[in-house]
Amino acid sequence: MWEDRGELANAALVRALFERGALRSMRIAEAFRRVPRHRFLPEVPLDIVYADQAIALRHEGGIAISSSSQPAMMAEMLEMLQPARGERILEIGTGSGYNTALLAELVGASGFVASIDLEPDLVETARERLAALGYGRLSVFAGDGARGDAADAPFDAIEATVGVADLPPAWCAQVRRGGRLLVPFAIRSLQKIVAFERVEERLESRLVLDGAFMTLRGPSAWADRSAIPLDEKSIVLRVRDRTAVDVRALARALDLPSVDLAPARPLTVEAIWNGFALWLALHDERCCRLTALDESVTSVPNVIPDANTAYGRASTLGSAEGGGMAVLAPTADGRVALRRFGADDGAVARLQAQLVGWDDAGRPGNAALHVTVIPRERGAARPVLASQARERVVEQPSSTVVVRWD
Repeated sequence: MWEDRGELANAALVRALFERGALRSMRIAEAFRRVPRHRFLPEVPLDIVYADQAIALRHEGGIAISSSSQPAMMAEMLEMLQPARGERILEIGTGSGYNTALLAELVGASGFVASIDLEPDLVETARERLAALGYGRLSVFAGDGARGDAADAPFDAIEATVGVADLPPAWCAQVRRGGRLLVPFAIRSLQKIVAFERVEERLESRLVLDGAFMTLRGPSAWADRSAIPLDEKSIVLRVRDRTAVDVRALARALDLPSVDLAPARPLTVEAIWNGFALWLALHDERCCRLTALDESVTSVPNVIPDANTAYGRASTLGSAEGGGMAVLAPTADGRVALRRFGADDGAVARLQAQLVGWDDAGRPGNAALHVTVIPRERGAARPVLASQARERVVEQPSSTVVVRWD
């Protein structure tokens, strides 16, 4: 009975993913039909398993640190990756093993999937469930995801289901030339799902999608030193220069009345996510992110009013300096306001100026976005830039990242 209900719910989910456009190719849709998500989450009620939502697998300090990703996002990422029969694929972040099974279906019996996760018990459970469903040509093991899988390299494609700000050198080295690397890539704390192709020794983006994943953990994980806790509810401020803000003043300001101002140019939540957020992060040295980390915090008075926030489920962005901050916030009528907290130390003016600059540049978004990653240890040549507003360079410990809007 449970199995029959699960099959019906799975079929309904596949139809829904097609209707919303997350699924577009029959090969990938058929893989979703053949892989029952409930077999990888047997302890979760079926209505939740097939509700097209991420499901937390493990928490630490009230914060989810591992999850089974939202099926729509899985579908979108597989459409970007396009795994082919006979390919060798490395997955970073096994989780429940559900996405591992989808990859195994797509590469077929002549292909090979290796999957790595930091948590040994999750790996063991996923391995058992994959074996029970008949998936044998797999290598699922526990380890540091940043190191990849040198023993089975090179790979035709690598899919990471964890976010990184600095691409691990091992990933670049272990994907073959002409191969693909699909990764939630954070540029100045703003995450995009980027499908890269390895061209010689560098990575060139081919497709970009909005999304947000948990960050890579483990001994080789990049340490985020930009996060500043503002209160006991896990409200975190991220800034590039911690010395430029008065943390105590900003924490106090969040509890005081705010001031809403109209943006200099029309702005929607979709436009923020698709284009303006990254433009702001790359053009304003005082750009900030304000996030509620604890998933139990769904409403922060004045700042993060509800789930339909300006950036993600419980986050927004803006500009901060001294004891003042201006962030983008949706209003009750569906518009976006510039919400100021504390002293007016120039945050509003900077935010308005960048909005005008982005608008004058043609509102470039994901469709025009191109990202080049040049690993230092691989000796890749750095491209010549035109030094225009539509191009920016971000230096990371392991690579140089060149961002431009074509």
